[in-house]
Amino acid sequence: MSRFRRLAAGTAAAAVVGGGGAYAMYRQRLKHNKAVSAEDFNSSQKERLAPALARVAKKQPQSLEMTFRYTTCPYCGKVKAFLDYYRIPHETIEVEPMFKSQLAPSEYKKLPQLRFGGADGAWLVDSDGIVDTLAPLLGIERQLKDPEVQRWRGWARESLVRHVTLNINRTLLSAWEGYRYIDAFDTIPLANKIFLKVVGAPIMYMVAAKKTYPTLVKAGELKDGDDWRTVFHQQVNQFTEEAVGQKQFHGGKQPDLADLDVYGVLQSIRGHDVYQDMLQSTRIGPWMARMDRALGAE
Repeated sequence: MSRFRRLAAGTAAAAVVGGGGAYAMYRQRLKHNKAVSAEDFNSSQKERLAPALARVAKKQPQSLEMTFRYTTCPYCGKVKAFLDYYRIPHETIEVEPMFKSQLAPSEYKKLPQLRFGGADGAWLVDSDGIVDTLAPLLGIERQLKDPEVQRWRGWARESLVRHVTLNINRTLLSAWEGYRYIDAFDTIPLANKIFLKVVGAPIMYMVAAKKTYPTLVKAGELKDGDDWRTVFHQQVNQFTEEAVGQKQFHGGKQPDLADLDVYGVLQSIRGHDVYQDMLQSTRIGPWMARMDRALGAE
């Protein structure tokens, strides 16, 4: 049976089992992802990483060659914002989310991941692990100890990510829209794109309903009956007012790690209706425009 036919059959099967079956697939993959922790994996790469990190510190060109990511992964967005702002050279490898064939050489299966030195190089994984490892090499180690920087980085990682996930997956149609980005990548086969949309959208819809929403309720950030869009916009405005205020950036005249983390998370939904609605309905637009200019993303 051809690969296309196998994928088509899998897509049909997923459609039959419905959202519950798709969510079960997601939970099974979570168990697989936990088989190796980011900390243990990075520790295993430490000796091989040392020469590559030394080249980053010296700002030698081509010291970092491959960044493995999903366009719509907020944690990947954090790493891309960091690399782009500090002009660390890298080639972006778009990973196909369902089968992750691009990650076959790596024992660790979550994103983002960096690979130094080409196809045989060392790996560095996990968004905070990546940023926290590279930051001291760039002379910004003090930001890792700044309580206000860490407060807003934590907010981006724990709260903002969940509100973004909840809002872009609030309906099946919105979740489907979140996968339109894959149409721009010729490296992802058509059959995989179809499978991803048919199966991936229901999975993310179920994740939002069964995991993200209860987590936000437990954290006291949502109550039954709250309008998810309104609360998301309130969260964004809180960052704009408390973290940025009258400054250009949280970091003052230049972005700091808090700015980069928040910006990166929000870039994961750029192009989605939820992103446009956020720009039009909150006060974050001027800060976002300044961040675009700082990162050369205009």
